Amino acid sequence: MRGLLGLIALLAVAGLGLAFTKPTEAAFEAALEARLLDRIDRADPEAEDNPASAVLLATCKLGRAQCAELIGSMISLDYADKVLFSQADVSLGGRSYGVCYGAATQIFCRETANPR
Repeated sequence: MRGLLGLIALLAVAGLGLAFTKPTEAAFEAALEARLLDRIDRADPEAEDNPASAVLLATCKLGRAQCAELIGSMISLDYADKVLFSQADVSLGGRSYGVCYGAATQIFCRETANPR
């Protein structure tokens, strides 16, 4: 009986810890911007088959912060504050591109394979 009460107390403390350390909407926005900047850095304009896409990528690499800001302004982040974690659905132009979950100050994202 004593071990069961200890386990319940431990779970309650862990639950409170998760509830008070889940990422905020601002943290999700910052993580999204960091991912955009990483994608811009990793993009290779020379590997693009479409010349227009290659020019856009090259231009984006020159002004990466402004490019990330422009793309970020077109992205919709639907934030939901749950009890023990937080969640954000990411969409662009009405199409879902992924979902992110946050718990214990960490954010984990899963991209949608085929945007709907």
